[in-house]
Amino acid sequence: MKFVNQNSYKGRIYSTLFLIVVFFSACSSNEEKLELFSAEAFAYSISPGWELNATCRVKGFVQNENNEIYSVKLSYMVDLKTPEGKLLEGIGEGLIDEKSKERFADLPIEMQAELDSTYLPGKYKIIFNVTDDYSQKKISIEKEFELSE
Repeated sequence: MKFVNQNSYKGRIYSTLFLIVVFFSACSSNEEKLELFSAEAFAYSISPGWELNATCRVKGFVQNENNEIYSVKLSYMVDLKTPEGKLLEGIGEGLIDEKSKERFADLPIEMQAELDSTYLPGKYKIIFNVTDDYSQKKISIEKEFELSE
């Protein structure tokens, strides 16, 4: 008659399952989440209108590596929402196409636009719409600012 210790058998199963989970966790890609942060917007009064300056930062984008050179490609479009809720699309746009010998931690997105005298004082929102051209992921961030005389 052969005696089998049930606790020892269960312990091996749990240990094996634990090792499988650890293995798959280690092998899975640690893909960062595309994120916009630190949005700022302000306008200076210039005659006859305003100069709008806005910026935000982006991180978590795909970085292609080739011969120890990292490259990043981000497209962005900037929209403006008026105090009345009207959306003005494409007041600014651009492409960030950067290369570096080191990985990028994050990158700035900056825009500047002149708003003529038809823009009345009030609270506006600037909206950064960013696309990571390598992953095709899209993200947006809004920042409120005020036009005042």
